[in-house]
Amino acid sequence: MNTMNIKLFSLFCVMFLQTSIVYGRDTLFVSPSGNGDEYTRVSPGNIAKIGYRLASINKQCDHLVVYLLGGVYELNEPLLITSNEKNSHIDTLTFAGSSSEVAVLSGGKTVSQWKQVKNGVYKAALPSGVNFRQLYVNDKMEIRARFPNRTNEEDYSPYNRVVGFDEKEQTVSVLSSDMENMALTVGSEMVINHHWYQSRFRIDSFFSNDHNFVIKPEKNACKHLFELTYAKMLASGKPYYFENAYNYLDQEREWFFDSQSSMLYYYPPKNKKIDSLNVVYPVLDCVLRIMGTKEKPIENIHIRNIKLGYSNWLLPSSIGIIGTQGVQGRGYTGEMERGILEVEFANEIQISHCQFVGAGDNGAVFVSGVKNSCVIHSHFDQISANGLVIDTYRKGLQPKSNVCEKIVIEDNLIENVGMHYTNGMGIIVSYVAKTVIQYNEICYGRYTGIQLGNHFGDNISVMRDNIIRRNNIHHVMQLHDDGGAIYTLALQPGTCIKENWMHDFGRCEWADNFPVNGVFLDNNSGYIRVQDNVFTDLDTVDRIKEQCAGNATTRDNILVNNNSQDSEVKEIAGFRGRVGVVISNFME
Repeated sequence: MNTMNIKLFSLFCVMFLQTSIVYGRDTLFVSPSGNGDEYTRVSPGNIAKIGYRLASINKQCDHLVVYLLGGVYELNEPLLITSNEKNSHIDTLTFAGSSSEVAVLSGGKTVSQWKQVKNGVYKAALPSGVNFRQLYVNDKMEIRARFPNRTNEEDYSPYNRVVGFDEKEQTVSVLSSDMENMALTVGSEMVINHHWYQSRFRIDSFFSNDHNFVIKPEKNACKHLFELTYAKMLASGKPYYFENAYNYLDQEREWFFDSQSSMLYYYPPKNKKIDSLNVVYPVLDCVLRIMGTKEKPIENIHIRNIKLGYSNWLLPSSIGIIGTQGVQGRGYTGEMERGILEVEFANEIQISHCQFVGAGDNGAVFVSGVKNSCVIHSHFDQISANGLVIDTYRKGLQPKSNVCEKIVIEDNLIENVGMHYTNGMGIIVSYVAKTVIQYNEICYGRYTGIQLGNHFGDNISVMRDNIIRRNNIHHVMQLHDDGGAIYTLALQPGTCIKENWMHDFGRCEWADNFPVNGVFLDNNSGYIRVQDNVFTDLDTVDRIKEQCAGNATTRDNILVNNNSQDSEVKEIAGFRGRVGVVISNFME
């Protein structure tokens, strides 16, 4: 799209927001400091009470808009939309942010009253009982104190390498010389990368043995870690580091939270004054939740022009996570996964011009039973795991009511994913039908860009007629192997991967020896058409790979015209117009 068209499109977006929100006939207003009962612009209400206000509506309303005036809404609990809030009197319900100042729905709290400790480190007391795994400074995820220190922002290296795994004793050995006189700490975490897996667990105990430290993971992690007996997952040489101990705090941008004393320690950049920084820690696992039921799905909800962020996820702190691709934890079930936004059993949900920033787990999650819905013109950034997750039910055969279908993911920028759990993806979609993923830019992740499908053997599932086209995918696979820009699993008749531009990535030196690919049709991928895709500047990468591991197969895939450098494909790939929150100079 040329510059003039982009400007016209952006102007249209602003005008659309103005006319559809400001001049809406049925409008309620809230503000961060609002406490009025009328919910008017002059006397806005409190967002914590908006649910009660909506539930009290007893007249027919075709389209009700809840208008969020600009500012930060620090929520004490997730904003919940169910059939109680959107009752039978409301046909369409829209939550819309200001177009003159960003409205922020925050699941976090701001840190203040810093005191200098020493060597550039500051501390701040937080309320007792809080805990978290991420810290955000000026909307950027900072580094949880680790050893060895992180110096590479693409692959998070350097790492040390594991000496060996003892499957019988269920221990992990590392060279004591690698510690450089740095003390190991019980309760700190060990992080190990193996192929498409990442394992994170608390250290239960350790002892010295000749030239090694022998580490015992906490009980729950032991069970799942030592089940990884295939693909040389437990071979020596796997990259690892230690995390979350005060004595690792020795580098700018690192932080450590002592949950016993509720004291946060942070080493800010030397060129920054601590009081000038906006420091936020996450509290809520979810910021906005839209929930229907299997018997009565919720319908016609629009979320527009809102920044949502700073979600928490503490499950890995308590039981660890031995996570396969897309941060799917062994022993975890779908409901254990969280998102800044969560939608379940819903129809006609529209998410547009939103910004998702600072996810403790995922950006947005369509849990189950979501139909005829879209995520468009939105921006995902600073995401610990996956940008978008569709279908956490993950059953190849499932009731019609559970299937996510006719979903559109279009014109989004999804960047900086897998920032904490490094095998996170831009988009991971399991068993869906008639879903379209198009015109997105997906970039800067340490694993796969888009996954479509999940493991179901050589069997027909509910998957069919999905489209991935005209996406711009680059700078992915920055750490792990056995993935690609676009990755598929399972038979999915009618699925088409077309006119995508995949470029500028290759095999990381810390990756294992499995494939890194452009389009990767992995185990049991079948009945998929791959056509007119362009691959540019892929270092040590196979453009298209069909793989069959063990007894798995691939079948009846059609590959057509994927060897060109078609300039038109490059030009049209990626998002059109503006993404994220739209702010104008118009007065409201």
